[in-house]
Amino acid sequence: MRDAVREESRAAYREAILAAAERTFGRLGFHDAKMADIAAEAGVAAGTVYNYFKNKDEVFASILQRGQERVLAIQDGHAEVADPLERTRLRLRDTFAFLEEHGVLFGMFVRLGGFTDFLQKRAVEDQCDRSYMEGVNRTQAMIREAVSCGQLRVDIAVEDLAAMLMGLCDATIFSWSRAGCPPGLPAKADTIVELFLRGAHAP
Repeated sequence: MRDAVREESRAAYREAILAAAERTFGRLGFHDAKMADIAAEAGVAAGTVYNYFKNKDEVFASILQRGQERVLAIQDGHAEVADPLERTRLRLRDTFAFLEEHGVLFGMFVRLGGFTDFLQKRAVEDQCDRSYMEGVNRTQAMIREAVSCGQLRVDIAVEDLAAMLMGLCDATIFSWSRAGCPPGLPAKADTIVELFLRGAHAP
């Protein structure tokens, strides 16, 4: 019982530190933020932060991992919607809403060089590769379901259709980030699904 309480307490402290770090990075930027700034924002001693994280690189990597886990959880939503494409549209809107809420941090991540540069230097590639492949597998499963329902073409490989849909999403997200993360990203989910289904031909 005591061990369970202790674990819950540690988890709560860790979550509070990560939330404070996200605010700190958003306010000061990654390079200027210090562990002491994170501790001050969390309302704890600097030593307490070091009890959970070795350095700010590890803190930032943990924030990214937490974000990936939340996105995967979002993508499990709307399971009650039978239409796979409508379910995908709703999941995209929710994912984009999450990104918009954390836009400052995401923009900073892009400025650090994106997944490849940042993660290779900080040895958390494997976790991101697993998260990415989980996203690929989920997208392919949705495409396969839509093909079996007669909603998508059967003459294009499921893998290619999934890559094209994910490419539209990735390009939209990075374009939005480079524009300064303006409001309105969730609405672009509707456009992505529309383009994916019907192309860019004039009506």
